[in-house]
Amino acid sequence: MSEHASVHRTTNSQTSSQSQPGMAETESAGIWDGRPMSSAKIMQLQRTMGNRAVQGMLQRMSAGQPTVQRAGGAGPAPVVTPEQQRKAEMDAERDAKVPSLVDTSFQDIRTKVTKDLDTYLTADSKAKPIRENVKAKVISEISASMTQGSAEQKSDALKHAEESAESLATGKLKEYAEEVAQAQYDDTKKPAMVAEANKAYDSVTPSLKDAAFEKQKTKAADEAQKKLNTFAKTAIAEAIKSSKLVIAAKFTPAAPGASSGFDSIDVGTVGVDELEKRINLDGTLVDQVVVRQEEAGGVTSDIKDMENVYNLALFEPLKKVVLSKLGVGRSGFRRSKELNQLREAHKQAARDKLNAKVDDVFADRQSQSPTTVSSPMMAEYQSMMSRVNPNRDAEQLAARKEAAKALAHKEAKKLVNDVMADEADTILERLIPKASTIDALTVVGKSGAYAVARKANALPDDIREAGIRAATAHAEKMAKDKKEAAELEARKLTKGTKATDTQTAQAPDAAKAAEITEAIKDDTKAGTLAKKVVDTVEAGDLQSGFSKVGKLIDISTPNPGDSSSMDIELKIPFVSASGGGQAYFLFGFGGEAEREADDLTVSTQITFGLGFTTFGFDANFRFGLYLEGEGKDTNQVMNLLSYGLYREILNIAPPAAAFFWGQGGKSGESKLVEAEKWAMMIEEQSMDEDAKVNVGLLTKLAMEANVGVAEFSGELAYKRLSAYNKDIIEKKGKDDQGNVLSAAERVANNSIGKGEIRNIYEAAAEIEIGFGKDKVAFGAEGSMTRIGGKLRELSLGLSASIPSQFGEEGGDFTQYVAKIVTAAVGGGKNISALFQKAIADEPDRKARAGGSVLDTGSDALFTGNYFDSIGASFAEKIMGDETVNDTMRSWLPGQEAGASAIEQVGKIALSNSLKLAVSFEREYNEAGVGTDWEIEIEASQGKSLEVDAEVVKVAVEKSKRLGKLELSKGKTAKYEFLGFSGGGKETPLAALGNQAAATP
Repeated sequence: MSEHASVHRTTNSQTSSQSQPGMAETESAGIWDGRPMSSAKIMQLQRTMGNRAVQGMLQRMSAGQPTVQRAGGAGPAPVVTPEQQRKAEMDAERDAKVPSLVDTSFQDIRTKVTKDLDTYLTADSKAKPIRENVKAKVISEISASMTQGSAEQKSDALKHAEESAESLATGKLKEYAEEVAQAQYDDTKKPAMVAEANKAYDSVTPSLKDAAFEKQKTKAADEAQKKLNTFAKTAIAEAIKSSKLVIAAKFTPAAPGASSGFDSIDVGTVGVDELEKRINLDGTLVDQVVVRQEEAGGVTSDIKDMENVYNLALFEPLKKVVLSKLGVGRSGFRRSKELNQLREAHKQAARDKLNAKVDDVFADRQSQSPTTVSSPMMAEYQSMMSRVNPNRDAEQLAARKEAAKALAHKEAKKLVNDVMADEADTILERLIPKASTIDALTVVGKSGAYAVARKANALPDDIREAGIRAATAHAEKMAKDKKEAAELEARKLTKGTKATDTQTAQAPDAAKAAEITEAIKDDTKAGTLAKKVVDTVEAGDLQSGFSKVGKLIDISTPNPGDSSSMDIELKIPFVSASGGGQAYFLFGFGGEAEREADDLTVSTQITFGLGFTTFGFDANFRFGLYLEGEGKDTNQVMNLLSYGLYREILNIAPPAAAFFWGQGGKSGESKLVEAEKWAMMIEEQSMDEDAKVNVGLLTKLAMEANVGVAEFSGELAYKRLSAYNKDIIEKKGKDDQGNVLSAAERVANNSIGKGEIRNIYEAAAEIEIGFGKDKVAFGAEGSMTRIGGKLRELSLGLSASIPSQFGEEGGDFTQYVAKIVTAAVGGGKNISALFQKAIADEPDRKARAGGSVLDTGSDALFTGNYFDSIGASFAEKIMGDETVNDTMRSWLPGQEAGASAIEQVGKIALSNSLKLAVSFEREYNEAGVGTDWEIEIEASQGKSLEVDAEVVKVAVEKSKRLGKLELSKGKTAKYEFLGFSGGGKETPLAALGNQAAATP
């Protein structure tokens, strides 16, 4: 109701009351108070008394009559005019409608003001400083909530917790926008809105016609809404303006340097949760992988990722810079005059020292040479050698010294470079101390790794890669930053430093140069290099070559039960057939060594042949030379191999044997006699009871087939060998009267000849079948030996192996059995072998112990995932087609005919495998009577590397027996596990029988 209408009603009511005293009387009697009635009062009376009664009351009031008759009284009924009635109804409509319209408009104003402030605070560029202020406060609150852990852990956690700062700040600003909007437009603004809306109703003259009156009410409501809408526009603008002033005041410091903005912001547990996660993951982020092992001072240490990053990305690049400035790796024309002079002085000092040490090495070796000869044939051989040239020893010594010193002149540079490398290490230890720098890289690596590890289902390889990537980037930056300082440190030694704005020029460090000269003259460094120089120029004949091979065998096959092999095949295509087939020439070389507790067997073969290959099938035939020696150690076996090769060449081409093993006739005897004396010396020195050598012809037929679901290989071989041992030599080295033949008599009659001829027949087959992701290979092999047409040896073996190829996905069974357990047990055997070597006096113990250490290291790496990436990388280097022979595949049950797809596969394979085998062996005497069967059950570990480059194929394999059980009649079971053995003794009954048989 408008203020104007209220005044009008009050005036009318007062006039009526004053002009009618009867009404006053009635009011005093408590019947009616006679005061003017509002529209709301009239509406209330209509609901309680009815329309007609209220209408009568209003008529009487307008006529000046009492509104209520007394009991028994009489008078005309009061009458309300239609206009008054309509007016009252319009006022009632207004009072019912306006409050809800105002409430709706009020909320709409608040919502729009809030939205505008929200947009302003969270998106407007003018409010960017406010957002930065709030975000900084959020980060500060998050940081303050982190009270545990190290500074590095807090830093990492805060870095990722800050990712929530934006959303937390935005949420706080949205809350603040609503808070300001409500404060700037509160409930005190409603009365003005009510008054504005009432105007739409108070300005209307109600129509007496119902239809028109209804339209007036509707129109009045619309008009009231329009007035509120117009009012709202101004109100919103004023509220937004005043709100922004409030906001500006909130975020304006009261004084320079004073704080502004929110006093505090609730950030919840964002920081605490992130820090707890970081602390819990700390021990798993970096250095979980051993990259390699290094030995220094007799101590083997694991090199893990962070140290490896330090070495590869920081230390080595800076060392290269320093060495370059020190003159290493740069030719003379690229070095300064001062540096060339320094280098030449250093090299001359090294040459003088090396020449002196070369003389010392020769003197030491002469003093250690035996002066007496313990065996007749050795004495005969040395006597012959002295006749070759009476001054031979002195001349050879002088020649070797001259050659060694000539080589030392060249190698002096290496000694200088080694000392310079030590100096570079010293410089870099000052600039980038290893321990503290690795610690710093570890901090950075952990930070990078945590960025991945904190995510759900993070993979270990991804975590490791992230850590290495972060540490490498930091190391590379350090290398760039430290490069100038490293160069400056090197210049101080070589040519001094130039003057700068902050430092005067400095001459080269004379004291340091003298120190380096003394280091070049160090006895240990010079002595070690001198020994290598002398070793290089001494003994380059065939026999020394065998000796060097023997050292490799000691390293590759150090322990009983170990074996190693290498095969090289060269296939040269020469004709192609229709349908994809191809013929090729074949050259093959192979070698194998196998060590037992009491003997070592080494064999080698050189073959030539022809082959044919087509889709998934390869077959070839080859022939060549086979050589096998068996003795107690490598020196003996190498001598025997050289002896066997001499015998074979002597039977085929005597001049060639005389050339390689003779002395050119300088002793006064023929070259063949000289060679035979050497052979007799070997027989005396190396041909003991258990030693033997076999040499002769080898022929072999081999095939391989890929039938899709399986791969098959097989071979047949025949060897015709000349066998030489002590019994055979003693028998053939005497005449009919039993006198020992001289070298000349041997040569004249070729009395030793081909020794004892042995015919050996061998067959082997293997099939590899896949069971899901797992593979199993089954094999069978057998051999038969005949001497003089009689059967002398028979053997049969069955095996099953489980291979695990690195870089190739395999099943859980393969991973566990073939990769982890086998390598772990194999490493255990090596460790036990090292202990045994420490307390036993074995030949070549040092080299064999070194082989055990190397093998143990590879076993340790095989147990983890260290070689997976290497194997995958190898496999990707050479790729080739893998084809299936569909003809052979169709022969298998359940395989339908059809062309198989050609796949690209890696042709380099690195693998580890577990092999289980059982073998049966039996020997026969000269009368053809066989002994009892011997049964062996064996478990072994095999490691292999195979490279198939189509034309060239190389395969290297190392096998290590993990355990063995031998069963034979008359003996207790003999066992071996991890290098420890027992059993194998005669049973009491068998011992009694043997004793009785030996009694005449």
